[in-house]
Parts: sequence; structure tokens; C-alpha cells
Amino acid sequence: MRLSRRVIALGAISALLAAGAEARALPDERAVEPAVRADPSVGSAPAAVAADFESWVAAHAKSYESAEEYVRRAAVFAENAAFVAKHNAEHARGEHSHWLGLNALADRTSEEFSKMLGYDRSLRSAARMTRDDPSDWEYADVRAPPEKDWVSEGAVTHVKNQGQCGSCWAFSTTGSVEGVHFIKTGELVSVSEEELVSCSTKGNAGCDGGLMDNALDWIVRNGGIDSEADWPYDAEAGRCGWFAKKFHRPVKIDGFVDVPPEDEAALEKAVAMQPVSVAIEADHRSFQLYAGGVYAADDCGTQLDHGVLVVGYGFDADSPGHKHFWKVKNSWGDAWGEDGFIRIAKGGKGPAGQCGVASEPVYPTKKAKKDDAAPEPSFWNDLADLAAGVRAQMVAGGREGGGVATA
Repeated sequence: MRLSRRVIALGAISALLAAGAEARALPDERAVEPAVRADPSVGSAPAAVAADFESWVAAHAKSYESAEEYVRRAAVFAENAAFVAKHNAEHARGEHSHWLGLNALADRTSEEFSKMLGYDRSLRSAARMTRDDPSDWEYADVRAPPEKDWVSEGAVTHVKNQGQCGSCWAFSTTGSVEGVHFIKTGELVSVSEEELVSCSTKGNAGCDGGLMDNALDWIVRNGGIDSEADWPYDAEAGRCGWFAKKFHRPVKIDGFVDVPPEDEAALEKAVAMQPVSVAIEADHRSFQLYAGGVYAADDCGTQLDHGVLVVGYGFDADSPGHKHFWKVKNSWGDAWGEDGFIRIAKGGKGPAGQCGVASEPVYPTKKAKKDDAAPEPSFWNDLADLAAGVRAQMVAGGREGGGVATA
């Protein structure tokens, strides 16, 4: 079976290359998985691409249900390999400040990749659209240092993986909550994305998308959130246990604040104080296959579709193009990008910033210290949450009409 798959894959890749896909060698060794030799002829022949795909499948422990699926993925891989090769040749000529690689997403089409992008701007309530006076913002007078890295300061948990679930909004939320909890208490606790995916159904839709503001609001109303160890991630919405969410709340927040929008200077002040949840436009193949450097794609705009966490900012003197960057934690595992992070261009990209990073930032607040209890939610809030959860489960079971997301 292995031989037959490879023979068929060779045919598929040959057809793809004949149609005009250009698979040249990748000039930057850092961007290659598996490594591509320095010989410029490498990758130009279908056999070489098929061999690279076979090695890539083994390296990423991929498995496919049929020979047909193997062939289809090989063809997608070959097309992505050609895109990576072309981009990295341009990077070698100084045309880009970031490079690409054949990471674990290299066998996915753009359509499949887009399903991982779960930030849904339409869920933003009208009330949150109204902004307060920026001059009254708590961080308005902060003097931000030239560089900041909350990872090195211990405020950021391990890089997580959302899988094939549009739950990026939940991971962005937990990251900012983990950060402020560490800053206020000195304890780094990894909290539960699964609880948000399963229980935060008011204004969020589980694996079908959500919003960080709505998730933070749910945590406040719930009186806290459970730990990842107690409620691990399943990459799908599960049953929301009422007693579990009410009695297992080791991490609490008091509220949340929107950063003045489309203002990178304001975002810098906020990030100087704590990790910040942001939304970006990420539906680009160059983002999907990002491997390193300062991401400064000209075609990355402000159609926000992905929730991530800004954990710092800095300056890269060795970058061939854009040198100032935001350090961003993603939720696609530590094999993606720079150990699970991406550096996004900071400044010089308009008011909203590169990929809209400064469009809608938000962060949680926590005034309480380690042994202080956050205000408990009211009985009526509990009752409303319980009713919303029951109705969502009824919708999921086909017992009630309406457009409420499944729990």
C-alpha cells in the first residue's frame, strides 16, 4: 500500500507541476520541515516532492484513511511547498522580513485552514461598540519600556493547540486571564479552554466561533474559571456541568477593559502592564505556513477572524525588513511558527496595525490579591446561565428551534 500510494502521489504531483506550480529549493534552512538541500534543483522533480511529503508525513505522525486521501494531501502539500519555495526565494533577496516552512498545516487547503479561525466580530454587542473617553483609560499615563516580554517574566503558560475547532477566542481569553492572575498573585495557573467552549454560550458558539469580550464576561458572571488540569481540552463542545463550573473556580477576575481601538501606542501601554487579547486577520497562506521572522505581509488587512494573545514587543536589528514587532502567542501548538509564537510587525501599518492587531484589544482586570475572593455572581445570574445552558442543549438535541449555539 505504501508503494502504491507513493506511485499515485508521484502522478498527482507531476500533474500539479506540469500545470505550472513551481517547486524550487527553499533558500533558508530554518524554514524547512523536513530540511531541503541547498542544491537549487531539489524540489523541482516530482520524485523529490513526493519523497519530502513522505518524510513530512512521518515527521508529523500523519495518517490518512485511504490511498485517495493520501494522494489528495500530497497534491495540497506540493502546492504549499511551491508557495513556500517562491516566498523564501523572495525572502533571500530581502523582499520579506519573514520566512515560511512546511509545518503541520502544510497538507491543508486554505478552506480547511479557515475553519480554525474562530473570531466572530458579529457577536460583539452594541454596548461594547460604545467606547469610553480614552483620556479616562487606566493606562493612559503609562510610560511603556522600549521592550517587553511576559514569557521571560513567567506570566505565560505553555503553547496550547486548539485542533480542528474554531476556539481561538477561548485560548486568547485564557491566556490573558492566566497573565493577569500571575501578575496579581505570583501563581501561573493554566485555565480551562474547554469550560469556555462548553459553557460560555451567551454570545459564543463553541467550535463555531466566539469573542474574547463575551468569554471574559462569562468568567466574571460565573465567579471564576476552572483549571486546565481539572477540565482538560477536548476540541469540541461538551456537557457543561453546572456544579463543576460553580464549585471549581481557582482563578477569578473582576472585570475587563477594551483598549482604545486602532491605537498601537495605547496597545503598547496595555501590553507593558499585562498580556492582552487581540483579534487579527489570519486567513492567509503566508500566515498558515509562517516559520519565523517579523510578519509584515502587505495583503494582511483588518478582516478580523482569529483570536490570539499579545505577550510582548521588541526590536530585531537583524530583520531584513520591518524591525519592530509584537510578540504574539498562537494556539496551534509549539511546532508552528517560532515555538508557537509569531512576531507581527509593529508600527507603520496604519492605525489598526499589521493584520488589524490594534483594532479590538481587550484585557481582564483583577484587583483582588491571592487570598481575596472576587464578587460572587448573583442567584439570578446563576439562574439565567442555567436556563441558557438548558436551552442550548435542547437546540442541540433538536427539541427547540432557534439559533442558539450548542453547548
